[in-house]
Amino acid sequence: MSSFENLAAGLCLAIVSSIVAVGCSSDSSPYVDPRSVVGPEEVPETKRIRRLTADQFFASLYVATGQQWDDEEQFAATLGRPDFAEVTAEGREMSVGFAKLAGDAARQTCRRAVQQDRGIADPESRVILRKINDVDQLDPFDPNVDENLRYLALRFLGVYAIDDEDRRLQPWRTILHDGLTDVDDARLSEGEDRWIAVCTGLALHPDFLTY
Repeated sequence: MSSFENLAAGLCLAIVSSIVAVGCSSDSSPYVDPRSVVGPEEVPETKRIRRLTADQFFASLYVATGQQWDDEEQFAATLGRPDFAEVTAEGREMSVGFAKLAGDAARQTCRRAVQQDRGIADPESRVILRKINDVDQLDPFDPNVDENLRYLALRFLGVYAIDDEDRRLQPWRTILHDGLTDVDDARLSEGEDRWIAVCTGLALHPDFLTY
C-alpha cells in the first residue's frame, strides 16, 4: 500500500472515530428545534396579541361605522376599563362577556350606519355603502358589491384587496349572496339586513379587535 493510501485510510479512521465519540458522548446536548411550539405563558409580554381596551374599541367602532354605541359608559367597566378605586389595571383578556358586549355594540352601530347611508344621496358621504349604486333598492347583487367589500375590508381591517377575486372577500360575499339569486325578488327585502351582517362581522373580526 502506498504512502498516499496509508494517509487516506488514516484520515477515514480518524473521522469515523470522532463521529462515534461525539455520538456516544454523555456531555452532548440534545438538538432543540427553534420552531417548537411554546405555551402562551412563555411568550414575551411585548409579543402577545392583545385585544383592544374598552376605550380603544369604542373609538375604533366610531371611526369605522360613524356611530357611537349607546351603552358605552354603562358597560365600560365590564369591558375592562379600570375605575382606579378598586381596579387599576386595564382589562385586555378575551372573554365571553367581552364577546357578547362587543357583539351588541357592533350590531347597534352597524344597523344605524347602514340605515343612515340609505338616506344619503351622495356616495362619498356614506360610511358603509359608499360604493353601492342604488341604496333605495340595496340589491345584494349590485354591480359594485365587490368594490364596496374591498372598501370595507380596508376600512375595518386594514386589508388592501387589489381585485374582486381576492379570497379574503369571499366570506363577506357569501353573507350577501347565500341562498339568493340575482333574479330572486326576495333579495331586495334582505339587502339591508345582509349589509348590516357584513358590517357586524367585520367589527367582530379578530383583526379589528386585536393588535
